[in-house]
Amino acid sequence: MATAEIVTVGTELLLGHLVDTNAAEIARSLAGAGIDVHRQTAVGDNVARIAQAVREALDRADALICTGGLGPTVDDMTREGIAAATDRPLELHAPSLDAIQARFMRFGRPMTDNNRRQAMFPRGSDVLENPRGSAPGFIVDDGVRVIVALPGVPSEMRGMLVDRVIPFLKQRFSVDAAILTRVLHTIGCTESELDERIADLFREGVNPSIAVLAHSGQIDVKITAKAQTREEASSMIADLEPIVRERLGDVVYGVDAETLPRAMGAALRERGWTLAVAESCTGGMLGEMITSEPGSSKYFLGGVIAYDDRAKMKQLDVAADLMERFGAVSEEVCAAMAEGVRTAMRSDVALSITGVAGPGGGTGSKPVGLVYVGLAAPLAPIEIRKLDIPGDRELVRHRASLAALSMTWRAARIELERPSSDERS
Repeated sequence: MATAEIVTVGTELLLGHLVDTNAAEIARSLAGAGIDVHRQTAVGDNVARIAQAVREALDRADALICTGGLGPTVDDMTREGIAAATDRPLELHAPSLDAIQARFMRFGRPMTDNNRRQAMFPRGSDVLENPRGSAPGFIVDDGVRVIVALPGVPSEMRGMLVDRVIPFLKQRFSVDAAILTRVLHTIGCTESELDERIADLFREGVNPSIAVLAHSGQIDVKITAKAQTREEASSMIADLEPIVRERLGDVVYGVDAETLPRAMGAALRERGWTLAVAESCTGGMLGEMITSEPGSSKYFLGGVIAYDDRAKMKQLDVAADLMERFGAVSEEVCAAMAEGVRTAMRSDVALSITGVAGPGGGTGSKPVGLVYVGLAAPLAPIEIRKLDIPGDRELVRHRASLAALSMTWRAARIELERPSSDERS
């Protein structure tokens, strides 16, 4: 089976000024084509270091995919680095120069001399046209190893990768295998708890293999299978997935591209429930997550961002004595917020969030990260969850919003086995 490595070029990646999304997309595409990715490397804008990264990758892999550093400026050095690594001089490719000039003419702008650099390629390269931008890509194939250079702009890179590079690599290395991954998304379970449930499957699994990835308050379980065909790989996953699901229990809310807001919305639609929200410390993040899903207007009525205490009392009818006795960040006020927005919006379900997001505002009894999340659902008492969320302000707000979505999803899923009712608690 063919192996590949990925090198992303750009000092801005090493400084953290840009997040490298290209490597992830290239890796997914290669895996889908049955090509194993063994390593990813990021390197700055330096000819010697780019050349070294290319040489090292070619010592280990059949194919190297480079992205970035093909622009017209002096810090775009990928073509020079590949030329140095392969001992091939750069040569002008006249058709590419003509295409670049024509592009500038279409936009009514003069082409500067530095744009000629984008038409220079290592001798013997197969040039990849770029209909989405001014930087062509190229392939260097010495009969043993292959180097592919793609632009760093994601939309330009993606077009060349899908249209030209993946088909070329599959044919070039006679790839007749497939690598498929099924991702099970979980919520409400810690990484250690989840590991305990499937540890033996993880240790025993070679093909299909199992991996666990924790991120942003959620945990993914990935089942990956390698086979000669996609159908065979899919069948292998289908055999293992029910076993994994049985071990995980009711913490699995979706698969692959499904999101928690989407899963929650589907459960609400199936129940015929409507939803309203009352937010304090999350400041609208919960509502934004809900409305990020197309079709959310079918179940989401709206929300109230009651940040100030006076807004909680005026807009959500939270009693003043509750605020005085327990404070805005309390179980009692959280419950009153949920009931208040439910009454105001005439919704079936209501969510409320109040807490201390930080970095300031915390006290000994109510530290930063303390959050209460409330759920008012039909035929059930109001449920309040107390959370102690570590991390910065953004993480506190994000994880509190996820907890609210999770509570609603779980409540709707439990109620799916009960008869529908318009009755409210």
